[in-house]
Amino acid sequence: MALIAHSRSGAAAPKYVTAPVAYGDVASNVQETGTVNPVTVVDVGTQVSGTVSKLFVDYNTRVRQGQVLATLDPTSFNAAGTQAQGALGAAQANAAAQASAVDQAGANVAAAQATLKQMEANIETAHANIGKAQSQLALDQTTLARDQALLGAGYIAQSQVDSDTNAVTADRQALRAAKAALGVARAQHVASASQYQAAQAQQRASAHQAAASRSQILSAQGQFEQAQYNLSRATITSPIDGIVVSRGVSVGQTVAASFQTPTLFVIASNLKDMQIDVSVDEADVGNLRAGDPASITVPAFPNVIFRGTVRQVRVNPTVTQGVVTYDAVVVVHDERQRLLPGMTASVSIAVASAKHVLIVPTAALLYRESGATPAPLAGAPGSRVALTLLRAGRPVRVPVTIGLSDGEHVQIASGHVAAGDSVIVAALQSNRPRATSPFGGTRGR
Repeated sequence: MALIAHSRSGAAAPKYVTAPVAYGDVASNVQETGTVNPVTVVDVGTQVSGTVSKLFVDYNTRVRQGQVLATLDPTSFNAAGTQAQGALGAAQANAAAQASAVDQAGANVAAAQATLKQMEANIETAHANIGKAQSQLALDQTTLARDQALLGAGYIAQSQVDSDTNAVTADRQALRAAKAALGVARAQHVASASQYQAAQAQQRASAHQAAASRSQILSAQGQFEQAQYNLSRATITSPIDGIVVSRGVSVGQTVAASFQTPTLFVIASNLKDMQIDVSVDEADVGNLRAGDPASITVPAFPNVIFRGTVRQVRVNPTVTQGVVTYDAVVVVHDERQRLLPGMTASVSIAVASAKHVLIVPTAALLYRESGATPAPLAGAPGSRVALTLLRAGRPVRVPVTIGLSDGEHVQIASGHVAAGDSVIVAALQSNRPRATSPFGGTRGR
């Protein structure tokens, strides 16, 4: 930087601190903090309630998929299984009895149907007997009339007429008996029809009861399977290969899974692959891309820089007191497993860089002369701001468009500025440099 004096009509010559506009390299970084966490973390819980009877792992225990971590007291689960098994056996026995009842009802229906058909045949026989008796009566009545005529002419004896008369009387009695038999057959048919309908109703009832018993078997089977499942859940196993990060239970502790699944263990797949969730301001998120390189430091290893990569920039915003941020996930691999869950990480993400471009100190964007209108704040690349150049010993405001910034220098993307120009970064008043901020205040050097 250079210190240059300038006089105005004999007044005390103000002095400016300037810096040259020059070509250089600039890299834009997003600086954020976040918490280190394993990439893959599984909360291991239990779907059943019970008392922890045995523990087989502790903090930092390395486990394999399917390895037993803990067991709950199985007494209540065994009892529930025995009870469900008994209920299933009873339901199966009841279903067998109902099946037999259905078979018996079917046999009863068949027997009633056969009886009904026999009664229908009896009615037909009775009708035939009546017809036969009627025919015989008519024949005997004709014979009697003929013989009575012959008796009057003296051709036959009285005994023949008497015999004919007895035959007619017998025929009439036989006709009455046939008609009575028809009435009996009809009554028996009505009774048989009622028995058949009753047998059919019983068959339907037996079928419904058999269906209900089969449903009871399904219900009992489900309860038995649920009891078996609960028993299997009493043995808690690891769903993945990894390391136990947290243990939330002890032997003798009762866990209740009535409303939500309690977390018993937290298992990380490994501590070599970790991730940091960082909140990126909305002004910076537009420059952030998956694959951007990142540098990570943690207080435990202040002299070690871990190299990571932006894996994802999530589009879901978080609004806190009017401040909008977005979550960026940075992944890092460390074979030595020095990064531990919960560590606070400082993350620097390189979002863009430019080589051999015009740059000026960031302070040049903040400077303004005393009494001048406040300058607009420098913002994202593409913002329009103004620089104060020292030309021919006089300060001149020049509008420019800025590009990338690394915090110390800002790229000049466009404007009437050239390499070698002197840009004012501060003014000296009373032997003290004064730099004016866009908020209307001044700061001394």
